[in-house]
Amino acid sequence: MTTARRPGALALLGALTLALSSCSLLPAGDGPELADDDVITIGNSAAGMFGYFGHGSTTVAADTISQRYELPNGAEIYETTDELDPEARDLIEVRAGKYVAWEGKLSEKRRAPCTDIAATSVSISGSITHDSDVQDCADDTPLHTLKQSVRDAEPELFGQLAHPIDDWTIEIRPWTEEGPAGGGPDESAPIERYELSAAQHEIGMGITAQNAPADWGADLAPEEGNGAPLGWDNTGLVLTDLNAFLLNQKTLGCGDQTGEIRMTKHGKPAQTWTYRLCPGQHSEALAQTLRGL
Repeated sequence: MTTARRPGALALLGALTLALSSCSLLPAGDGPELADDDVITIGNSAAGMFGYFGHGSTTVAADTISQRYELPNGAEIYETTDELDPEARDLIEVRAGKYVAWEGKLSEKRRAPCTDIAATSVSISGSITHDSDVQDCADDTPLHTLKQSVRDAEPELFGQLAHPIDDWTIEIRPWTEEGPAGGGPDESAPIERYELSAAQHEIGMGITAQNAPADWGADLAPEEGNGAPLGWDNTGLVLTDLNAFLLNQKTLGCGDQTGEIRMTKHGKPAQTWTYRLCPGQHSEALAQTLRGL
């Protein structure tokens, strides 16, 4: 449902002007013209035939773009806000208006034309109020185009963040001051390795470990095909620290490092980050969380 809120000045112009202005809200059938401070939120759930794994949303305000993700247990694993390019904002406004006009004409069958995927929610507040849920099943719809413009406006780092449907490898090496480079990771030492596998069947992510502390995993459930199930509480702890590390990359660095931490996000293409393990920083917090499972 869409409700247009007309400026108070228009109410003074009489019935004829009101009628004309109501037409101007839908120019050429392209939908309502949004104000430059309207708030547009796109929401997507990670859900399918194997369960429900959380909900992510992107909110476009006048000059900022924000992202957040919440696990099924309510744990928030990240929330970020960045500046929004004005041209990107203008394009999103136009495409949001076209989406509103298109969505209002959809039948129930066209609103949910495919199986085993969650609907996309679109909310707009400000000069208009709009709330709808439609499945994004085709590449040539105003919904798909709107989502693409929002993705294009997101900072590059957003695509690097960790979610429960990802596979990750985290490796830790001790530090040595010896060697031709004057110090670095001890390549001769056994690698402490943690493998995180994508969540399945709503039991959180799976994990396996090599060369972990002696009592590691004592409180975890027995391993299954994709490792020991972490449950959503432990999944939240790991992903929150992993994302805090990624979001604070620019602040990393120290002179009293105790090791090196290397993180790989698997996929096409895979991405790898390597940093020093620094006391009191996010790198150490992530290592302590993994070692404490």
